[in-house]
Amino acid sequence: MEPYYEDEAVKIYHGDCLEVLLSIEAQVSTTVTDPPFSSGARTDAGKSMRPGAMLRSAKWDDEWFSHDNMATVGFLFLMRLLGRRLFDVTALDGSAHVFIDWRQYPNLYGAMESAGWVAKNLVVWDKGHFGMGSNYRNQHELILYAEKTNSASDFNDNGVGNVLKTKRPSNEWHPTEKPSDLIQRLITASTTEGATVLDPFMGSGTTLVAAKSVKRKAIGIEIEERYCEIAAERCSQGVLNLGGAA
Repeated sequence: MEPYYEDEAVKIYHGDCLEVLLSIEAQVSTTVTDPPFSSGARTDAGKSMRPGAMLRSAKWDDEWFSHDNMATVGFLFLMRLLGRRLFDVTALDGSAHVFIDWRQYPNLYGAMESAGWVAKNLVVWDKGHFGMGSNYRNQHELILYAEKTNSASDFNDNGVGNVLKTKRPSNEWHPTEKPSDLIQRLITASTTEGATVLDPFMGSGTTLVAAKSVKRKAIGIEIEERYCEIAAERCSQGVLNLGGAA
C-alpha cells in the first residue's frame, strides 16, 4: 500500500487501520494510540457530548468526529481485532500504550489480553485540573501499558512513575488532543533511538511528530483524510509544531 505521506522518519497511511495493518511489514517497537472509546454518541456507558461543547479556536469543524459512536459490544469487537493486528506487527520485545477512560478500561484490558498481550501496568495522565461534568469531575485519563511477552521488553527507563502530570492541550487540531510532552515520555521510556513507533488512530499526527523529535521512526494510520492532510503538514515542518494533538 502506498503511503499518503512519507519522509525519512515518518509514513502516513490513509485508510482503515484494520486493513492497513495487514500490509505493514515493519517491526514496531511500541504503539502509542488513542482509539475511539465512544466519547461521543454512546449512551449505554453513561457518557455523551452536547454539540459544540468542545469548540474553542479549533481547526476542526463543529461536527463531533466520526467513528466514535460505538456501543460496548462494538468497542470490544474493534479492540480485539486491533489488538491482534498490533500483536502481529510488533517486535518480540515490543509494547503498546492505549489511552482509555475509566468506563472502558476493563473491556480494553480483556480485549488486549485475549489478543495475546500481557497487561503490565496502568499509567495515569494527570491533567492538572478537572474538566466538564459533575460528581468528582474528571482530571485524569488512563493508559493501558502492555507488552508482547512476559519476559522480554525493550523498556529502558525504570525511573519513571505511572502517574504523569502534564497540562491538557488546547484542542486546536483535533477534538481529543494529547500533549506532545506526554507522548514523548511514553516513547522515550519504552524505546531506544531509531525504533519504530506506531499510531493506528493517528488523528492530527502528534504521536508521529513526537516520535520524530526524539529520533524515532513513526507510522501513522488515519481513516479521515482531512486529518491525514494536517498530520502530513505537521510532519513536513519537522519538530517545530509540538503544541499537542490527537
